[in-house]
Amino acid sequence: MIVTCNGCFDGLHAGHLFYIGYCLAQGSELVVGINSDDYIRKIKNREPIPQEQRVADLEKLECVSRVVVFDKDPVEFLKEVMPDIHCCGAEYKSGNCKEEDFCRNNEIEMVWVPRVGDWSSTSLRG
Repeated sequence: MIVTCNGCFDGLHAGHLFYIGYCLAQGSELVVGINSDDYIRKIKNREPIPQEQRVADLEKLECVSRVVVFDKDPVEFLKEVMPDIHCCGAEYKSGNCKEEDFCRNNEIEMVWVPRVGDWSSTSLRG
C-alpha cells in the first residue's frame, strides 16, 4: 500500500522522524511531498533550507521511497501519486487539512498522526 505525507521538512528533527515512521507503519511504500522553496517563503515568510537539500536529506532515509516537490496546494501532489493512504498531522484534523476532501472523494484513507513533543522547524530556527 502506498502511503503519502507532506510538509516543509525544513531541517529534519525528531518530530519529523516520528511523523515519517508513523506514516510508514501504515503501509509498505512511503512517498513524501515537500513544499517548494517559493511556497515556504510565501507561507512561512522566511528563507528555507534549499529544496534540493531537503530532498537529499529525506532520500537518505531508507524508509522513504520517493520525494516529490510541489509548489502550491498539496492536492497536486496527491493527484500525482494517488496513494492508498494519506497521513496528516492530527493538529490539522479540525477542518484545516486541505487534502481531506480530495482524499474522501477519491477513496484515499486519511490517517491522523499524533503530535509528539513541541518540535517544529520554525521554533528550532529561532
